[in-house]
Amino acid sequence: MSLGQKIRELRVAKGLTQSDLGSGLVTPSMISQIESDKANPSYKVLEAIAEKLETPLEHFLADIQTQLEQTSAHKVAKALLSSRNYERAIGLLESLLEKPSPNLNLIDVKSDLGECFLYTGNYEPAITEFEEVLEIAKQKFNYPALLTALNKLGVIEQKRQKYHRAIYHWRKAYELFDELPHSEPYLQSQILTNLGTIHYQLGEFKDALHYYDTAYKFLSKSNHFEQIGFTYLGLGLSYKKIQEFEKASEYSQYAIAIFESLKNMKLAIDVKRNYGILKGEEGLVEEAMQLFAACVDEYSRHNYPTDAASVHGEIARLHLREKQFQACLDACDMALSNLPPDSREVAPVLRTLAVAHDELGHTEEAVRHMERACDLFREFNLLSELAETHSLLGDLYQKLGDFKRANDCLQEMKKALTENLKDRGIIL
Repeated sequence: MSLGQKIRELRVAKGLTQSDLGSGLVTPSMISQIESDKANPSYKVLEAIAEKLETPLEHFLADIQTQLEQTSAHKVAKALLSSRNYERAIGLLESLLEKPSPNLNLIDVKSDLGECFLYTGNYEPAITEFEEVLEIAKQKFNYPALLTALNKLGVIEQKRQKYHRAIYHWRKAYELFDELPHSEPYLQSQILTNLGTIHYQLGEFKDALHYYDTAYKFLSKSNHFEQIGFTYLGLGLSYKKIQEFEKASEYSQYAIAIFESLKNMKLAIDVKRNYGILKGEEGLVEEAMQLFAACVDEYSRHNYPTDAASVHGEIARLHLREKQFQACLDACDMALSNLPPDSREVAPVLRTLAVAHDELGHTEEAVRHMERACDLFREFNLLSELAETHSLLGDLYQKLGDFKRANDCLQEMKKALTENLKDRGIIL
């Protein structure tokens, strides 16, 4: 039994009420909290309780010591988690779970342990912890904990590219909204934003808009500004995909303003970059170029050299669309000279470079760059990009009269498309 359970059992056995036990010491409410292990009595109060219950103080001391030690250890683990010292936090949390005291909040400890596993990429043990949280939360009718665990399970499946399973967890959480004892706008909007993001990734843009819009309704009267910024970003990207450029521009500007006001410059520049892409797709080339130039400058000033270099890739694509092939080559060279050679950001730049060389009649040079782009897209499991790149490579081989390799590219394209559909849960 826990300390609180021991006190309650002895009080009931002696026929005392909580008011009787607390008389002259503490309020009945405090006795209730002590008995439910929600509060720890001071040494003086514990001594007086022991006297009233005619029980040796030693009967309680071991319990209070264990309780205080575990509470303190959990606070240290939380501090380690906050400072991203995940390995040390894992060790401490696991030791707490070896011999948990009855008053230990298992939902909190297991959630923190699952979070540590999630951040270190240990997805299987993370799933185990959050599934156990689900079971405990169900037994206790703790709906906020239930929703949090389902949300985290969805995040894990998204990271594992098991999109259908991610949607399953998030929709299950969505269906439980009505069971919440009171609104949890931040948690509910997170789940809805995640649903919007996954549908966006799957190309289901109208569904994405529905979830982003619902998320915003939960947030509109709150002060969770960063989450509002993410929701605006999702709305902007989704409207761009269905070619409602005016609304896309409006929400993108809102997101930029929020992230700038929060001094989250990285996110503000990221959104500005997407805004530049949007302007390019609208045909507003000069405005897009100005935005890209500002992004390069701001990324550089805030020490994000890889992001600054990858913006040159966006500039190259814009030059390619405008059939400015030499300018495209120059921008690609600028990007590639400042990007880590085996990074995922290199792959789309190489593909752009290959298309520009092909337009200039340098087909063999184009093949070389396109093959390297395929290798990188495959390495990073970017299957839809890989399929598109194999299609372009097949066209290049046809131009060279190498029909066998062209056919091989067609087969690789089909294979990548099939794998992509399997990963998305669309086919088995």
